[in-house]
Amino acid sequence: MLQTVNTGGQTSWPTPIVNPGSIPEKWRQNIRGRRETDLRLPSVKDVALLYPEAVVVSSDAFAWQDIRVVHLRHSLNEMVVPASDNHCLVLNLSAPLYLHASLRKRNFEGKVRAGEVAIIPAGATWSCQSHSLHACNTLLLFLRPLYVRSAVEEFDSSYKELVLTPQIGFRSKHIRHIAMSLLGELNEANVEGRLYADSLATGLAMQLIRRYSSLRDVQIGHGGMAPHRLRKAIGLIDQHLAREEEGRVALRAVAKQVQMSYFHFSRAFKQSMGMTPTNYIAERRIERAKKLMQETESPIAEIALRSGFSSQSHFTTSFRRLVGVTPRSFRKGM
Repeated sequence: MLQTVNTGGQTSWPTPIVNPGSIPEKWRQNIRGRRETDLRLPSVKDVALLYPEAVVVSSDAFAWQDIRVVHLRHSLNEMVVPASDNHCLVLNLSAPLYLHASLRKRNFEGKVRAGEVAIIPAGATWSCQSHSLHACNTLLLFLRPLYVRSAVEEFDSSYKELVLTPQIGFRSKHIRHIAMSLLGELNEANVEGRLYADSLATGLAMQLIRRYSSLRDVQIGHGGMAPHRLRKAIGLIDQHLAREEEGRVALRAVAKQVQMSYFHFSRAFKQSMGMTPTNYIAERRIERAKKLMQETESPIAEIALRSGFSSQSHFTTSFRRLVGVTPRSFRKGM
């Protein structure tokens, strides 16, 4: 069940309501303690690397481009996940879990029953607890924020100022269908499944934005950038990238043109976009490189330079980090 918070006439932020009587007292005590003390989280942000013994199967081996899927099964009483640069959807396939998420000094918590979903936006830390005798069985779906915005803007540009909000413990037959279809593709373990997975990722992005998001304007009071400044900053950066210029984008000049100090600009940009300006530039360059590989037969070295990378080795390192495979492997799999 979701409560609507009044935001002074703007689109509201959903906040989970939890019936205190439905939550075991020891869970409530753990959550109260978590609010009062900072979590000492590991430096590793990848849940599959933090809990490798829990991974049943993941899409990492299949080089899926637009979505990452990790199937987990474990008997841990608690799993703690540091903030990620990606949005995460959690589909519970087993006994009820109690999930707690923190985003921008706000806490969201609730029970996620079997068949229910939780949305964890990029930048949120979260944990889930279970005291069932049965193993926890969850499916995690990861989407890059830039991909979600780009996918939706292709269909309806009016959604580009929207942002995901944490939501915990709700039913969605559409999300469940997409998630189970993706799991089926993983279990089939065939290369052709990548194209189908990418098409499902687009459908998932549409579901997230149209049904489970709020206006970006509500973030302004929490340190984000005003929408008109954000649009101008992104436009300036994209203009630079469109000219196929090599080297670094002059972010200090961009900050000056939107009338902000460089420090405030960098912090506010990350708050609004879910990534630093530098990471945004890297993702845009990688997207351009992928398009060039799909539409041309240019050598990898030439594509690296046309995408704004100083060298092929730098391009390969960045591409592997963001896409999960090397440029050559990506091209062979097209």
